[in-house]
Amino acid sequence: MLAGFAVCLAAVNLNGNWKGLLVLNDGTEVPLTYKLKADGDKLTGDVETNTGDLPITDGKIKGDSIIFNVTYNGSSIPNKGKCYADSIGMNITIGEDVYHVTTKKVTDK
Repeated sequence: MLAGFAVCLAAVNLNGNWKGLLVLNDGTEVPLTYKLKADGDKLTGDVETNTGDLPITDGKIKGDSIIFNVTYNGSSIPNKGKCYADSIGMNITIGEDVYHVTTKKVTDK
């Protein structure tokens, strides 16, 4: 299991802030900032939205993939991501719909 963790971190350091834009079916744009913290094969943090921060629960790292849930208005929203060298591609399931968001790491420059 640690070997899989090393693959994801070798490609990208997950710790820090990752920004992306969720575009809903009606065209509404929701800016997202994933505030991630990796610890072994566990992933914690928050997702910052325009309505506040949503805590990450059940976060796991496996190979080049991450998976976690956030709760919004009493509903669990699964997030599944694939790590790349400079981004994380996230699939967010809201009800019957799956949305794709590409996040980029926020760097201090």
